[in-house]
Amino acid sequence: MVVGGYEPDVHTYTVLVNSLSIFGKTNVAIGLLKGMVERDSDPDTVTYIIIIGALCKDKLVVEALDLFSQMRNKGILTNVITYNSLIHGLCKLGKRNQALALLNEMVKHNISPDFYTFSILIDILCKEGMVSEAQNTFKILIQRGLEPNVVTYNSLIDGLCISDQWKEALALLKNMVGRNISSNVFTFNKLINTLCKKGLVSNAQIIIRIMIQIGLWQVGWPRIAKELFKNMCSHGPQPNITTYRILLDGLCKQGDLDEALTLFKTMEKSQFKLDNVIYTILIDGLFKAGKFNDAKELFSRLSENGLQPDFFMYGTIIKGLCKEGLLNEAYKVFSEMKEGGCLPNSCCYNVIVQGFLRHKDVPRASQLIDEIFINDSLRMTQLLNWYYFYCTVAISF
Repeated sequence: MVVGGYEPDVHTYTVLVNSLSIFGKTNVAIGLLKGMVERDSDPDTVTYIIIIGALCKDKLVVEALDLFSQMRNKGILTNVITYNSLIHGLCKLGKRNQALALLNEMVKHNISPDFYTFSILIDILCKEGMVSEAQNTFKILIQRGLEPNVVTYNSLIDGLCISDQWKEALALLKNMVGRNISSNVFTFNKLINTLCKKGLVSNAQIIIRIMIQIGLWQVGWPRIAKELFKNMCSHGPQPNITTYRILLDGLCKQGDLDEALTLFKTMEKSQFKLDNVIYTILIDGLFKAGKFNDAKELFSRLSENGLQPDFFMYGTIIKGLCKEGLLNEAYKVFSEMKEGGCLPNSCCYNVIVQGFLRHKDVPRASQLIDEIFINDSLRMTQLLNWYYFYCTVAISF
C-alpha cells in the first residue's frame, strides 16, 4: 500500500495494530505505533487502548504505564477501558497500592468506574483484608444498577471466608443463587472448606444440597463431596444418614455406580437403618445406568430389611422397567403394588400407561385408563391425550 503511494490513515493503522496484538505481536505493534508518529499520522485513543491492553496482558505493565504517560502528555483522551487494563495489570503483579492510586486518579479525572472497575476493586480490597470496604463497594455496584458476575461474587465470598465471616459468605451465596447467576466449583469449595474447618458440617451439607439442586456435581461434585465425607470420618462429627444419602445421590447422578454400590455396602454394615429413600436413590441410579438386573435384585431385597415399597419406590421401578421395554415385569410390579395395599396414585398410572402406549400395547393401556377414569379427571385428560396421539399418529408409522 505504502509502496503504491497510498498513505495509511489512523483507522488502517489501528486495524493492523489490533490484529498484531491479538496474535501476540505486541512489539511489532509498538514499532508500528512509532511509525505512525514518524509519518505524521497521530495515534488516537483506540490505538493506544489496544496496545496498552496487550502490554498489560503480557505483564509488561511498566511499558504500558510509559505509553499511558505519553498518551496523556499528547493530550489524547483516556477512558475507563484504559484505566481498567492498567489497574488489572498492576493487580496481577501484586502491585495493589499502585492500582488503588490509579483508581483514585481515575475518579479525580471524572471518569466513572464501570462494572469491571468495581470487580477489580472488590478483589483488591478482599486480598488486602479490607472486607467491609469490599462489601460497601459491592453495595454501590448494585445501587448503580450494575449486575455482579460469578468472578465478583467469588472474590467477596473468598474474602469473607478468609476473614472468618462464614455466615455473611453463606448469605451471599444464597443471594447469588437467587439471582440465577451461574456459579462454579470455586464458589462452593471455598465455603465448604471453611465450614468443615469450623466443624459446621451441617452447614456444609446445605451447600452441597444447593450444588445438587443446580446441577453443579457434574463439574465438581465428586471431589468436594468425597473430601467432606473423608473429613467427617477422620475428624468428626461422624456422617449421619443424611450425609450418606446426599453422597449416594451425588454419585448416582454422576453415573459413578460402582462407587455408589460400594458406599451402599458400607451403609449396610453401619449402625444406620436404611430407609426407602436410600433404596429409591440407588434403584433409580442403577436403572439410569442400564443396570436393570441389579436394580431388580436390590428391589427384591427390600423385605429382608423389613421395608415395604412406597409410592415413590414403586413409581421408580415401574418407570425403569417400562423404559427398558420390560412391560410384563412392570405390570407385575404394578399388580403387586395394588395387592400389597399400596394403591397406585395417578402418577403410577401415568407412568405405566405411557409405557404401554410407547410400546404400542393399546389394549392394556385402555384397560388401565378404564381403571382410573372415575378417580382422577385431570390425569384422565392427560392420559387420553397420550392415548389419542399413539392411536392416531404413532401407531400409523
